[in-house]
Amino acid sequence: MNRYSESQPLTQHSQPIAPRVAIVTPIFKHSVLMTEAIESALEQRADFPILIVLVNDGCPHQETDTICLEYAAAYPEQIVYLKKLNGGLSSARNHGIKHALKAWPSVEAVYLLDADNRLRRDSISRGMSLLATTDCDWVYPNIDMFGVNWSGDYSGDYSLLIHTTMNICEAGSLIHRRVFDAGVYFDEGMRLGFEDWDFFLSAASAGFKGKNLEDFGLRYRKRPESMLADSHRDQDEIKGGMLRKHKKLMSPKTLVSLEHTEVPRYALYLSDTNQYRLTVDPALPGKTLTPDDYTRQLWKTIIAKSRDHSPAYLVIGSTQAFDRLSSSKILHWALWKLEQSLETCNIATLTINENDDYRLRTSITENSQAIHLDASVVMVSPRCFIEILLDTGTQWINTIAQEQCLPTITNVSIDIPKDHINEYESVPNTAIYQLLAQIHTLRSSNYASAVSHNWEWRSEGIPERARAHHATRQQFNGHPTYPKITSHSKHVGFILPLVEFGGVEKVTLNIARSMAKRGWTPHLFILERNDIALPKEWQSVFDSVNFLDDESQNDWDGAVSYLGTDISPWARHGNHGKAASLMYWLDAVVNCHGTGLHGMMGRLKRYGITTVASLHLSDLSPGGRPVGHTYLGLAFEHAYDFIAPCSNMLGDWCHSMGVPAEKVYPIPNAPSYSMDPETAAQLVLRKQSELTIDRPLRVIFLGRMDKQKGLSHLTHVISQTKLRSMPIEWRIVGKSVISSNDSSLAFINSMVEPPVFDDQSLRKL
Repeated sequence: MNRYSESQPLTQHSQPIAPRVAIVTPIFKHSVLMTEAIESALEQRADFPILIVLVNDGCPHQETDTICLEYAAAYPEQIVYLKKLNGGLSSARNHGIKHALKAWPSVEAVYLLDADNRLRRDSISRGMSLLATTDCDWVYPNIDMFGVNWSGDYSGDYSLLIHTTMNICEAGSLIHRRVFDAGVYFDEGMRLGFEDWDFFLSAASAGFKGKNLEDFGLRYRKRPESMLADSHRDQDEIKGGMLRKHKKLMSPKTLVSLEHTEVPRYALYLSDTNQYRLTVDPALPGKTLTPDDYTRQLWKTIIAKSRDHSPAYLVIGSTQAFDRLSSSKILHWALWKLEQSLETCNIATLTINENDDYRLRTSITENSQAIHLDASVVMVSPRCFIEILLDTGTQWINTIAQEQCLPTITNVSIDIPKDHINEYESVPNTAIYQLLAQIHTLRSSNYASAVSHNWEWRSEGIPERARAHHATRQQFNGHPTYPKITSHSKHVGFILPLVEFGGVEKVTLNIARSMAKRGWTPHLFILERNDIALPKEWQSVFDSVNFLDDESQNDWDGAVSYLGTDISPWARHGNHGKAASLMYWLDAVVNCHGTGLHGMMGRLKRYGITTVASLHLSDLSPGGRPVGHTYLGLAFEHAYDFIAPCSNMLGDWCHSMGVPAEKVYPIPNAPSYSMDPETAAQLVLRKQSELTIDRPLRVIFLGRMDKQKGLSHLTHVISQTKLRSMPIEWRIVGKSVISSNDSSLAFINSMVEPPVFDDQSLRKL
């Protein structure tokens, strides 16, 4: 076995004097083609010295060693030859890079030239000029192939988001020394390919960024069978490993943040200010454009969609509409729902109504049935929008101003609680007409005529730029991602099946209020209803309200149970992608009896979200067996970081049923509203003044009217006191949300008074 040093060059000739650039060429089984690469490196025209580092990665062909030695002897001031045991492409590159940087501190940048490729004469000097005059850290080329001829355009602004979806930076790039000084090198464990993709993602994760040089001058040899072809065969395995390695970068939260910064999803046209806002999160300002600037950017994107970017979704509304949705805590959900709706229609519209009964209601109407004519917000699907702009006429789209129109339209109706304290401007309902006006304006632009010409000779190298809004969907089975960019505050989601002021809801509200006082931002997620009670105290605690709106979660088949409690089919194999796309951005979730959502808690944990199960009580089966949410909590205990029972007794039960003590954090029930000492003293004095010796005992039952509250016992007690003519004055205040066929409860139905919700009304009771 031959032994040789891996730290010293094989030649002892004169060494290059203070080179600024090192061209590193790894060689393995390209013993003939490498001469073309070396010659193209030697022919570089530059006003600074260039070092060429040839790395023989244990090539089995003797002529590789022979030719490299001859070149090193012929050009001792330009070429250094290194020979090492075979370690793979990444190992060879790293070996050459480290040697060059260590031996020549003057080296400012490294160019990686594969042994079967070539460079045009001015490539290095042009690349160094760009490095010196911009803030980029590496320069990457367009791809001009020979052999199998093809040229790809990879120009346009560098996007890390798009880079996570496809390899846009060829290894033949010029990389500044500071990238390597920061410890970023090729992963020598990646032997199947795409190691260059992984390298540049690592560089970007370390805070560095690239820039395309349109005519860099790389000549890429393309053959039908190559290492790249092998990489594509193994791409699923390779991408899976990269996803795990770059977990933080690939997290949905990071990807949506990148989308907002680099390639925003929405172009929000504010009809009252005549401005376009390019954004993902509607609560953030984004970039503001005039109509002329937006028009220019839009048509540039249509002409060169691989190079330029314009938001995929046109959204039209007014400042008043967005402000009213925001004040009602449903703005982000509204955009998410509109985007969801566009998966099955051309246009989605949103109508806003108000009610006096503190309810929040949403409903969906397909084939809008003329409701769209009163819409306050409208969103157009990306494909439909482009087809409208390129259509030879406007007859088709003009019909949206009619009750019966040709485009398919889905309307989202939101009925929000009326705000009796704050004054809001009336919300215009002319979004459809504003859409038509903008379409005609965009179509009449002088830029539109440029579409008829072919301006590019290269093919589209970055098709993902045109569908950048899909990049964040990949981990959610294609479902649109909730348009939320989280700030430094901590966001916690509370999951409820409904809100009708039952005990579970009260506990949820109080936990949320307590967490808000400790710096958390609470958000509400409703699973099973699209019509909930939302009084002011709930509006003041929760920063957003969201509806899963998935009817499939209501199906039960009884096929699988745990200790006698049926497990929801949705929990086992439901549309978890949609639910995850709604909640991925949270820091913590508290599941308060959301039966189906138990099944996706493990998925949320993988996103780095802390999961908590809030447990309250067990139900009884018809045979008297304990069943219900407590047993579902046990079934999915592994998916939760913490179990939060409502009492110490229930906490002991959880521990006895196998939950580790460290995971059990009881949150005992407490009074559901606060009262300052002065108000409490006044109430006591008032009650005392009303006491008389002949006044009957006054007893009140306050709560939701369902069987869990022991209503059969209440009925028995009331009937017995009346039979005995006992001096007791009974009052029952509450609302039934769970129907019962038990005729024994009919006795108290006539006694029930309407529920009250606010602190003042409760004190009056």
